[in-house]
Amino acid sequence: MPFARGPVLCYRGAGQYATVGPTEYVGEDDVLHIPSDFPTDLASVPRLFWTLIPPTGAYEKAAVLHDWLCVQLARARSTGGRAPVTARDTDGLFRRVMREGQVGFVTRWLMWVGVRWGALANPARRAGWWRDAPLVLLLTAIGLAIVVAGMWGAHLAVDQLLRLVAQ
Repeated sequence: MPFARGPVLCYRGAGQYATVGPTEYVGEDDVLHIPSDFPTDLASVPRLFWTLIPPTGAYEKAAVLHDWLCVQLARARSTGGRAPVTARDTDGLFRRVMREGQVGFVTRWLMWVGVRWGALANPARRAGWWRDAPLVLLLTAIGLAIVVAGMWGAHLAVDQLLRLVAQ
């Protein structure tokens, strides 16, 4: 695992956590240090989708690192400083850390698509979005097709069941 230390998390209430002690991610080229008491909400999944992807899971470590990198991007944007990695690399690193943490293929790509859509709405994270747009749009279309097909299948199954009951 690429985390040399942490993250150890303490629940603060209302869906908020904080790191306990330092967290250190060791990548191929960089070492990223997350300070103790860093606040995080883990995976910022809209409540509507919690059945599919809850805020906690095998991707918690990746979510803590992603949240910290997003804070660094916002800080760099407001101060004119430099973030440890680019906005696009922040989301790519999120996906890579999930893979390193044995998060399933579909889950990590769904979450990556989610954070890329979130980046479009966030000026501090928007840079580089259009380079990923074709893949984000393709994966979104595939996901929507699967959801619609599933809903249509459920509709047909219920309809058939009601017909059988009515006979």
